[in-house]
Amino acid sequence: METDLLKYSFPIVRYFIPEFITRMRRRREVVEKPSPRQSIAMCDLLLTVYLKKGRLDYQDLVEIAVHTSKVENQALAERVANEVLLEIEEERPPPLDEDALLGLFSPKSDELTSYLSFETGKPDRGEPQARLDSDVDIFREFTSQPDLGVGPGEDELVKRVIRRHKDERDEASRRRLADFLKARLLKLGRDFERSVESLQRPMLRPFEYGDDPEDIDEERSLENILDQAKRVDEVRYDDFLIRRKNRRKKVVVFILDISNTMFYQWEGLTSIHYSVMSLVPLLWSLRGEDFGVVLYESNSHVQKDLQEQGDVEELIDRLLILVTATTGEVEKSLRGAMGARTWGGTVPNQSLKWALKRLESSRERAERICFYFSDFVLEDPDSTSDEKMENYEVVRRMVDRGIHVVACVSPLARCEIFSSYSEKVLKLLKEAGCEMLETLRPSEFLDEVQRLLETY
Repeated sequence: METDLLKYSFPIVRYFIPEFITRMRRRREVVEKPSPRQSIAMCDLLLTVYLKKGRLDYQDLVEIAVHTSKVENQALAERVANEVLLEIEEERPPPLDEDALLGLFSPKSDELTSYLSFETGKPDRGEPQARLDSDVDIFREFTSQPDLGVGPGEDELVKRVIRRHKDERDEASRRRLADFLKARLLKLGRDFERSVESLQRPMLRPFEYGDDPEDIDEERSLENILDQAKRVDEVRYDDFLIRRKNRRKKVVVFILDISNTMFYQWEGLTSIHYSVMSLVPLLWSLRGEDFGVVLYESNSHVQKDLQEQGDVEELIDRLLILVTATTGEVEKSLRGAMGARTWGGTVPNQSLKWALKRLESSRERAERICFYFSDFVLEDPDSTSDEKMENYEVVRRMVDRGIHVVACVSPLARCEIFSSYSEKVLKLLKEAGCEMLETLRPSEFLDEVQRLLETY
C-alpha cells in the first residue's frame, strides 16, 4: 500500500491555511498583516494544483504560502509553513465535508468567515480560539519557539519525518522519503556553505614592501584614497589595499561506520540516521574540494576516491539508501558480484589506513582532514590486543603528519548499552589527538565544524 508520506488530500487546507495565516499575523516583524484575500488566493492556487495532480505535496503547501506572501515576508513564510506542516505530520486534522469545502472559494461566503476564525490549535486539544481580527491581542499567548526550516527546527523536522516513515518498505514510499531527506539536508548544506564562505572571503590590508602589485584591489584602493580626500602627491604606498592570500585548498576523507551496531534503534533513530544527517550537508558543502568517501563493516567499501570524478548527488543518493533501506538490502547493494565471506562486523583499520594513505599522498600544502562517523563501538571482543590498538596507532600517525582527525560521534555512543565500550574508545582516540564532535543535531554539528575550520 502506498504511503501518505508528505502527501495530502485537499481537505488539509482546512487546517493549514488558517493556521499559517494566524501564525504570520502573530509575528511582530510582519508589519502589514496577511488578510483574508491571501487565504482565498491560497485556496485557489492549491485547488488548481490538486485538480492537476490529484493530491497536494508538502512542497506545494510551502510554495503557495511563500508565493502569496509579500516579498519582505517570504523567508519568514517558508519557516512558518514548515512549522505548521511539522505539526500536521504529527497529527492530521479531520477532513472537512465537501459542501463546506466548496464554500471556501466564494469571497462572499459566510463559510469563509467561520473558516478563518476556527480554533488555531489542534482541533482535538480544545485550545482557545484566536480570530484574525486586527483588534484581538494575539500576542499574549505567543511564546518564542525555534523556526522550522533553519537550525534546530530543520533538525527536528528531518528527525520526525524519519521516525514516522522509516519503516515503509515499498520502493515508491522509500524513494519519497529519500527525496525529502535529500532536499532538507542539501538545504542545510547550502546554508552552511554560505556561512563558511562569508568567513573565508579574503580580507583587505595595506600594501607592504615585498607584496605583489598584481594583488592590489584597484577599486577598493581608489575608494580608500578618495575617502581620505588625498591629492595625488599625498598618496602613499600603504594607501593601496591588497587582498590576503586565499585560504588553503582542503583535502577531505569521510569514513562512515556501517557495522551492525550502527543500525541499533534508539527512540526511533539509529546511529546511521544521525551520521548520514550530519554527513550529507557537510559533504555537499565541501564538494568543491578534493574528497573521498569510504564505508566499512567487516569489509571496506570505497564510494569515491580523492581524484575520482563523480556525481556528488548520485553519491548522496547512495548514502541515503543507508537510511531508507533494510540492513539486508544495504548488504546486498555493497557486497558486489563476488560477495564477501563476512559481513556486519567492526573492522575500521583498513578504512583508516586507506584514509591515511590517500591524505599522505595529497598535496602537503593543502589542509588535510578526516571526518570519521561512528558510534565508536570499535573493539571486537574476538580481536587481539594488537589488533585493537592498531586503530589508535593509525589515528596517531595521521595527527603526527599534520592531518586533522575529527570523530563525529553518534548520540547512541552515550547510551547505556554501548557506553561501556565507546567511552574507552573515545578516550583513546582523544589521547591520540582526535577532535570530538557530536551528531545529535545536524545544524549544531555544522556549527562546530565551522568553528574547527576557522582554527585550521
